[in-house]
Amino acid sequence: MTDTVATLNHLWAGLLVEELVRNGVDAFCISPGSRCTPLTLAAARNTGARCVVHFDERGAGYFALGYARAAGKPAALVCTSGTAAANYYPAIVEASRSRCPLIVLTADRPPELRDTGANQTILQAGMFGPYTRWRFDLPCPAPDISRAFVLTTVDQAVYRATGPEPGPVHLNCPYREPFVPDQPAGERDACAASPWRGTRGPYTAHAPVRQSIEPSTATRLRELMAEARRPVVAVGQLNRSADRAAAAALVSRLRCPVFPDVASGLRLGCPGDCVISHFDLLLSSPETARALQPDLLIHVGGAMVSKSFQRWLERCPPAHCVRITDHPERDDPAHAVSWRIQADIPEACEAIAACGIAGKGPDEGPGAWLERIRAYQDRAARVLDGFFSSRQELMEPAVARCIAALAGHSDGLFLGNSMPIRDAQRYASADGSGPVVFANRGASGIDGNIATAAGAAFGSGRALTAVLGDLAALHDLNSLALLRDITTPVALVIINNNGGGIFHFLPVSSQTALFERYFATPHGLSFETAAGLFGLTYANPDTLDGLCDAYGAALGRAGATLIEIRTGRAENAALHKAIDEQVFNALHA
Repeated sequence: MTDTVATLNHLWAGLLVEELVRNGVDAFCISPGSRCTPLTLAAARNTGARCVVHFDERGAGYFALGYARAAGKPAALVCTSGTAAANYYPAIVEASRSRCPLIVLTADRPPELRDTGANQTILQAGMFGPYTRWRFDLPCPAPDISRAFVLTTVDQAVYRATGPEPGPVHLNCPYREPFVPDQPAGERDACAASPWRGTRGPYTAHAPVRQSIEPSTATRLRELMAEARRPVVAVGQLNRSADRAAAAALVSRLRCPVFPDVASGLRLGCPGDCVISHFDLLLSSPETARALQPDLLIHVGGAMVSKSFQRWLERCPPAHCVRITDHPERDDPAHAVSWRIQADIPEACEAIAACGIAGKGPDEGPGAWLERIRAYQDRAARVLDGFFSSRQELMEPAVARCIAALAGHSDGLFLGNSMPIRDAQRYASADGSGPVVFANRGASGIDGNIATAAGAAFGSGRALTAVLGDLAALHDLNSLALLRDITTPVALVIINNNGGGIFHFLPVSSQTALFERYFATPHGLSFETAAGLFGLTYANPDTLDGLCDAYGAALGRAGATLIEIRTGRAENAALHKAIDEQVFNALHA
């Protein structure tokens, strides 16, 4: 009897893994445990599965997230029961908010052990709440349940993860002991459905769903664009390569201002006179923001990093604000949207380009509106170019400019939350080589950044740069272990300002008696020892030229290099203020 249970466990796990592989899910991120033994063995023995083993479920979850973003397809997560599954929660929240597909496989105790005080048993079914696109609590493997049931359940899970509203799905997989049969079942026993055995495809195939723009919608969009005198197109975060390519093609055909988010694929290195790369700085000036108030704003894609952009929408709302996304969620914190369009991003970009939007400006000829904003853009760019060319010290905005300029077009650039992504948005020039930008901007946490970058490197198979703050790195220090097995060049740039630098930009910084301990949280740590602990190459440049040399060397060697840059928090805040003041003075001259 016990061997029958073990054989069924093996059989069902093998079906589940094989069907995932047939659906194109070939990356399995496994955290070792006892209850997940059937799933782990099935993945390890499947020749179509690529397995990554990581002891920390928190990091494994974010690794799968990074992989899915870079590879354009979901990864599978495998863990044992109990708090191991709970450790996936932050990554699942981020995947849900950023609409990134994941297949979450949590092993579980059988139903008779739930709510009994049994060891390592928690209520796992539905534990991720609203952050999964679909969830299913599988029964324990049983001889009287059709094998086809397992296959169609997997097919549904993959479809729900990758369909019109992509995101994480959760399959809870309870198993009774024992977990390892004396003699594993052969392929002949894998499924009673002979059509499946004789093919290489999934049991149930799902046709892709396309969200088209209706003719009436295109007509109304064309009318709004024709009427607009001060139009602006904003492009938010874009995760898919097809979306980024469509947005770049759109920009090449427009004659109106385009505000590109740093995670859109347009901010760094995208050519075109209409790209207003420093819009974040321009909108930070209240006077300039009012001068740039549009009568039509078309926002394509995800949210914008720029807080100035959100304030601009609140204080200078356009007469018409059109939000175009490929999902049904509101995504309108400023409550400025007057018309929402749900459509595939490439089709939406083509529809906008076909309308020939230009903008006349008040009492002016075609193109005058764009030239007006270009004049502001050029003033800001000249100030930034002059400031950074005259100072060679290793300061945080200069790091952002340096990395953005040197990252190769085919390379990936992961930007951590808090200051790194804000500095890249605000200060990077637009004459770089346009790397693919990754960022965890769904929930905008600082957790899991190293793991996400490692997953992106694994998923892309290309060189990758990650720029993080010190607290983000400390939060995810275990994930340095994931970088040991990456064979492509990875440059992990950690800006160590001994605490939370972003708090110096907040009003609480005036509370001098309490600020350092309760907000800045200085730690006094160096990352050199951590690099040695995990076997990573280490560099600690103290000049901008030294950073360029260390960065170039890192991208020239296989494996990961940790580059630590030391800065001062208070000095950095003062520097940002000085740069911004110079720009604002030039804008208002």
